[in-house]
Amino acid sequence: MSKTGRNKKLASFNCDQRIWEQFIARCKSKGTTATATLLEFIKLYLDDSQDQLDAIGGNNLDKRLDSQIKASVEKYLVTSNNSNASPTNETIIAICERLDKLESEFSNESNGSNSNQTTVIDNLANLEQKIEKMTARMTQLAEAIIKIQDYLNNQQKRGQKSYYNNSSYPGHTPRMQPLTEEGLAKRLGVSPESVRKERINLPAPLFVAWCKAKDRAGLGWEFNENTGLYQPAS
Repeated sequence: MSKTGRNKKLASFNCDQRIWEQFIARCKSKGTTATATLLEFIKLYLDDSQDQLDAIGGNNLDKRLDSQIKASVEKYLVTSNNSNASPTNETIIAICERLDKLESEFSNESNGSNSNQTTVIDNLANLEQKIEKMTARMTQLAEAIIKIQDYLNNQQKRGQKSYYNNSSYPGHTPRMQPLTEEGLAKRLGVSPESVRKERINLPAPLFVAWCKAKDRAGLGWEFNENTGLYQPAS
């Protein structure tokens, strides 16, 4: 500190710039200066007026806040009544009931949060159990499908083996010998005259088809003019 005059000291201290600017502006709005205001605070403190100093920022502050809240509520009530008259008791009661209702709802939500959380946990546990059961069931189905597929594959292999070993397979079928007209008629279950008539009246492909429809093995027959015999159609 340095001397600025007789019995006076220059006091300096660090202060947040924004707060200091707000303090200067507030002092100007009150028609005073920052120096005068600070000196007043110091005098109050030195005069053992701590209670008064505390009141400036404590109880009086609460009173001012209450006053402002009350004024705001009254302003709201007047506006809601759409008139210049003072708010009615019915309006005040309605607002109080509304506040009580909101407080009750908030309390119920707070109390019910734990129960809701418990419900969610239980639901998750049930869901996990269902998923485990479904997974096990899917595993069983997959195993069953694999067994069925193996069975079908084995059956197919057996069928192919039987087919290759069957005497009706072309590779193992004895070569059919040419037949006379009487022999073919007997094989087809018709008369020799029917065989001769159909051969003469039908084109060769249709005769083969006619024989195929009559033959017990479903073979088609064609006439060989060189040998005069009937042989299986190629």
